[in-house]
Amino acid sequence: MIGRKVIAALISGLLMIAMYSIFVGIGIGVFFGMYLLPIIFIYGIPSSMLSDYATKSLTGTKRIIVALLIHLFLAATFVPIPMLISGYKIDTWFSEATGLFDVFLFIHALIAAFLFWLTDELMKNKTCQIKRRKYLNWIGDFKI
Repeated sequence: MIGRKVIAALISGLLMIAMYSIFVGIGIGVFFGMYLLPIIFIYGIPSSMLSDYATKSLTGTKRIIVALLIHLFLAATFVPIPMLISGYKIDTWFSEATGLFDVFLFIHALIAAFLFWLTDELMKNKTCQIKRRKYLNWIGDFKI
């Protein structure tokens, strides 16, 4: 399970870097990626493991939806909890110039959590596993 989480974290981090690079520029994308990847590894992997543990008794679509909600909730708490710990004033949240930065962090935390959840669920899916195996075998046929 840890291996799948590490791969999902890496893929979702690379997708976020690609998104930043496409919309803002490659330099900014790589810059954000330097800070984003460690956060995804340190906070995202344990959050996803907690989500798996909390939803292990559920099956089917219900498990998938609850897992998504847990991922998004934990991503949403990622922004305000460090602010509370650092002594950030609650009455200035989401206001004026600092509010734009808070909203930026909040939205991108949610996007990263969604991508992490999506890649992890696709890696769990049996149909995707079979297609991925066929693709990797096809690539392996090109060996010299």
